[in-house]
Amino acid sequence: MLYALLSLSPILLALLAMVIRRIQLSAPKALFLSLCLAIVLALFVWKMEPAALAAFGVLGVCKALEVFFIIFGAILFLNMLRRCGYMDAIQRSFSRVSPDRRVQAILIAWLFGAFIEGTAGYGTPAALAAPLLVALGFPPVAACIVCLIANSTPVPFAAAGAPITAMVTAISSDLTGNAQYAAQYGLNFEEFLDASTRLTTLFLGVGGIVVPLLLIGVFLALYGEKGRKIRDFVEILPFGLFTGLAFSLPYYLISIFAGHEFPSILGSFIGLLVSVFAASKGFLVPKHVFRFANDTEEEALRPLDGPRAMPVWKGWLPYVCIGLFLLISRVAVFGLKPWLQSVTVGWNSLFGVESCSYTFQPFWNPGILPFVLFAVILGLVSGIGVKDVGRVCLGSFFQLLKTFSALVFGVAMVQIMMNSGINTSGMDSMLLVAAQAMADLTGNAFPIIAPIIGILGAFISGSCTVSCVMFTPLQFNTALLIGIDPLYTCALQTAGGALGNMICINNVVAVSATTGANGHEGRIISVNLVPMAIYVVVVLITALITMNIA
Repeated sequence: MLYALLSLSPILLALLAMVIRRIQLSAPKALFLSLCLAIVLALFVWKMEPAALAAFGVLGVCKALEVFFIIFGAILFLNMLRRCGYMDAIQRSFSRVSPDRRVQAILIAWLFGAFIEGTAGYGTPAALAAPLLVALGFPPVAACIVCLIANSTPVPFAAAGAPITAMVTAISSDLTGNAQYAAQYGLNFEEFLDASTRLTTLFLGVGGIVVPLLLIGVFLALYGEKGRKIRDFVEILPFGLFTGLAFSLPYYLISIFAGHEFPSILGSFIGLLVSVFAASKGFLVPKHVFRFANDTEEEALRPLDGPRAMPVWKGWLPYVCIGLFLLISRVAVFGLKPWLQSVTVGWNSLFGVESCSYTFQPFWNPGILPFVLFAVILGLVSGIGVKDVGRVCLGSFFQLLKTFSALVFGVAMVQIMMNSGINTSGMDSMLLVAAQAMADLTGNAFPIIAPIIGILGAFISGSCTVSCVMFTPLQFNTALLIGIDPLYTCALQTAGGALGNMICINNVVAVSATTGANGHEGRIISVNLVPMAIYVVVVLITALITMNIA
């Protein structure tokens, strides 16, 4: 038991350092301390060979860079859209679809937010959609709450699939080097990524059908008219379920036929087009228009301030181009995939450690191509000048410095813990020791706590990606030890990391700051615990049914 506690101590240190009120370190600082502790344990307790420690530390940095490129490209593209005025046109497209505040909340928080999550991610949807709702006349706290609830289902496929890619990357060594897994299941990296994508979209997609109802239910409970709250909720039920299906159904189907980059991007885009058209035609929209107290029709329909010269279709054109490029480059029938994957950099047997090899395909990384390339082209074509393009690039980089450092420390820590079995002590790796202890404690009930572990990681670290990096190896090895296909626990980990975004400290602070709701962070988190708990139950029921059928 002592070694089990020691093996978990780097992860526990990160969690406690970010949670305890008197300490409350940022994710980068907490993960740096955890990395240092992992190094000390690897050297002096597990007696890991120094060459292996250095090699897998470097490997962790390289894998973190790979994920960071995706994040940077997506954020750069979004910032360039803002700088060139395209985002203003997108925002204006929502201002006159419907005067009903319930419909506006669903379209902007649920569907537009999901689209932004798919293309940019990392807290961007709540920080972008919530100010848009405030600009339309929503109370700041209401805007924060509904946007955070909605920012759940699309999260694993944010920034063209960065979180789920990071999840599978975190266990890539296990997929290739674990003899037990190879004998029982034998999926390689690409096969595991495809299978976990399909499973995650199933778990989250079923719950996604009712997410619009969850956010409207909370919204009406707090801001609805006394005596009409239940009636107002029942009225919006048909349209809420329709918009839930409009996103969740293509979200799941796209994961089957197109891969991990597209479920959130294309699913939300299809759902947005269908739902906006339905709302504009009054399909399933209640005849009674819900407005806030002292809210006039003119207020509910007011256009947003800002430039009006750019037509709406032009505002959406860059995102359409991104989606088309990703589709053409990822679907094998078009023939681009082999060419993009042909350019590789990497090494074999770093520092003489045979099991430490790495390959990176720069043109296959969606952050580099298309996001960075398209962002630069967009800036130049829009005429903002080379200097301004450079400023946006530099600003985007500095915007993500904390995310980058958290990823580096977190991934390096996990790689060292995963590979600490290369030692002179004869002990299993730290994660195998921890997994054995967890398997002994929970037994076959472990899948029930798998998503809760993911939620905890996202809540503390502020990122589904970081949560997956920290905990997926633990989920993988524990599942093997108790005789469960690791595919299920890893998918539940990713789903939990996504649901944790509803109460994620970083997201709550960011969205409160952008809407002027500072000081209400505690209230926002406590309110969102209820819809998050409901969603977790739906995910677990779906997972248990799926596991029994399989």
